[in-house]
Amino acid sequence: MNKATIITDAITYIEELQKSVEDLTDQLHQMEATSVAEENPNFKEIDAEQGMNKWGLAPEVQVNHIGGTKYWIKIVFQKKRGGLTKLMEAISVLGFDITDTSITTSDGAVLVTLSAEGIHGGLSEADKIKKFLLEVIGNI
Repeated sequence: MNKATIITDAITYIEELQKSVEDLTDQLHQMEATSVAEENPNFKEIDAEQGMNKWGLAPEVQVNHIGGTKYWIKIVFQKKRGGLTKLMEAISVLGFDITDTSITTSDGAVLVTLSAEGIHGGLSEADKIKKFLLEVIGNI
């Protein structure tokens, strides 16, 4: 084989790979369009507010000082996309390192209980922490 043949074969192979990529991309787009178009009859969208009201639940935050820089925190809020992420970011902004956590969801409500330890001079008063977290879950 000479250089020209090697280059020609390489070009042919690259063109075949590009065609394969195009075909697979088209198949992926078709699959995505099909899955979006089809509705799952067994899927029931939950109205978070209605679910919480049904059980008499309201957004709630409890903050208990355990000792030193350790706190036990209980939070109940409406289940919404990205809500838990925003809550964890807020706890991080407060200057806490989460040492233990439990998350439960039911009928549109999310219950988060966690133990956290303050790091780098985070908020040290339970009332301030509670007010901040109530504001966060109110904006979720």
